[in-house]
Amino acid sequence: MKDNWHAQRAGKWTSYWRDEAHDPSAPYLLTECVEISGEKRKELELDVAEEESIKIILDGRHIVTFLALPRELRELAAGFLVCEGVLKGIGKIRSINVQEDTVFCESTLDTGELELWTEVRSSGCIGIKSSWEGIEPISSGVRMKKEVLMNAIEQIKEHGKLWRRTGGTHSSLICTSNGKIVSFCEDVSRACSVDKAIGAALLPGIDLSNCALVTTGRLSGGMVAKAARAGIPVVVSKAAPLSTGVVLSRRIGMTLVAFVRKPNLYVYSGEERIA
Repeated sequence: MKDNWHAQRAGKWTSYWRDEAHDPSAPYLLTECVEISGEKRKELELDVAEEESIKIILDGRHIVTFLALPRELRELAAGFLVCEGVLKGIGKIRSINVQEDTVFCESTLDTGELELWTEVRSSGCIGIKSSWEGIEPISSGVRMKKEVLMNAIEQIKEHGKLWRRTGGTHSSLICTSNGKIVSFCEDVSRACSVDKAIGAALLPGIDLSNCALVTTGRLSGGMVAKAARAGIPVVVSKAAPLSTGVVLSRRIGMTLVAFVRKPNLYVYSGEERIA
């Protein structure tokens, strides 16, 4: 088996990936394919990440159906409901119950208080309200060292087992200002990986005003909005920002960092939080 088939030029990580054993319980499938290289053809079995339809039901109402990795579904539901502004904080969730491909959530809202969405946006950011409506300015005075952010990107490589096996997932983590990792999640969707990581931090009651969201996905306005609604002041990616993400981060005073690859990183807003 070619465990590192999708990233053979990744240097020091190659032997590390090759040493990892196949996990039959993990959400990836061993799949037959044919490698064509020049005039040569070779039959292989490679790992492919699973993608399933996942439904979220809130107070008996169907809210959204995702195409997502079928695990960490409680975290996905909690993160999505807060990050998309469906509920104003984790305290509004009374219960979460996962039954196969459906997540049933109960809230503290009164009957009829929940608004239906008026738009559908791409990239997994599918909300009740406009992306920027009601997003409050970031007031956190947290400061983070450049080295903390660099190390967090390295931690994504360390923790991203599904990406190493399949090349088909995005990764997101939440870390504190001193670099402690408080949650890590992968998903086939960059937006769902963010929802899951934020949900995993919110459910145990972690204060995100002292934290950064670190992800592998592009930083669009929808991604920035997710972090802002969860109260996260610093958003970091090894990938690129998009114009909407830059505009929104500057509007609300969030620190937006992209293209984090040693020894450089690029700060598009909120430079004062980078020590």
